Formats: sequence, structure tokens, C-alpha cells
Amino acid sequence: MIRAFALLAFAIPPTLAAHDATLMAGKAWTRQSIVLRADVSCTPAEVYGLWATAEGVKRFFAPGARIDARPGGEYTILFSPAKDPEGLSHGTKGARVLRAVPGRELSFEWITFAGDALLGANAPPVAPRALRDVSPLPTWVDIDLEALPGGSTRVHFAHHGFGDGELWSQSHGWFTRAWGGVLKQLEAHCAKPGRTA
Repeated sequence: MIRAFALLAFAIPPTLAAHDATLMAGKAWTRQSIVLRADVSCTPAEVYGLWATAEGVKRFFAPGARIDARPGGEYTILFSPAKDPEGLSHGTKGARVLRAVPGRELSFEWITFAGDALLGANAPPVAPRALRDVSPLPTWVDIDLEALPGGSTRVHFAHHGFGDGELWSQSHGWFTRAWGGVLKQLEAHCAKPGRTA
């Protein structure tokens, strides 16, 4: 079951100290975060592999990826590889891994806007390139994995750094729905009999 939680505007999540300060340059805790939790029938090591490898991402999340799961490494997800093979408009080209502890924690930058309207409602709100392609990227995702009895995992998921204004609010709403869907896809993948993590 996916659970959403409100994050208080002034609460400082405990993961702040775990991030490398140089990789967190240009990021700030804001009033808007997405905080979700899901229990899945995969081990923490399996869940980590699903998020931290291109092969894993392809199994439950997106059709393409280039991932170097080391702090500072590439975290490019390709949502439309045929139309956008570099992830420049519908992907995370330029995103980096911020934190990686195999089987326990993964954090990565994320792009919160689409670069064009080619994918319609299947893409986040479109933003001008000056807002979409900033460097460093202002938003990031934290995934913390908690082992549960029987080889299952509680996935603590948070997306931080959303700015203020109408376009940012639209993006926050879109990603609240989208990340809930991604966690449901993760749950479904982990529940498959004979699955390959």
C-alpha cells in the first residue's frame, strides 16, 4: 500500500546530514516536498538494484536509463528513448547520483519539467529551457530502504526542492500522482511470481 505523508515546512528531514555538501550545492529545503511510503515484496538489496541500475529501472519504471550509482555519477532516465534518446526533453539528462549506500539508501537529482509538449498528459508540465535545464538541478529524490520480516522492504520515498509559483505547484501535483504510480509499479514488479529483481 502506498502512503503519502505531509512534510511540515520547517521540518528538517534526518537525511540532510547524510548528503555530500558539494553535491547538494544549489539545493534547498522548500515548503513543498512529496513524501511517500510503500511496502514491497523484494529485499532491500533487490529494491536498491531496481533503482540503482539501468537494467533494474527498465524492469519497473522506464524504457531506458544510464546510471552510474556512485556519488556524482550519472542518473539519466529515458522516458521516450525513440523520440528523445538523450533525455533532453523527456528524461533526466544532467541528473547526478547524490548518495548511494547499496541495499540501504539512494539519492539522485531530478528534473521536474518537460522540455516540450510531445508526450502530452504523460509528461510533467512544460517549462522554458531556462527553468528546466538549470545546473545544478534544484530538486532531488531520497530513497531509504528498511528491511521488513519475511524479506520485504519498506520504501521511504521523498522528492524535495520544489520552488514557488504556479508552474512549480503544477509540477508538484503531477509528480505526487506520478511517483505514487511508480511505487505501485514497483510493488507489482516485486509481487510477480518468479520475477527477476
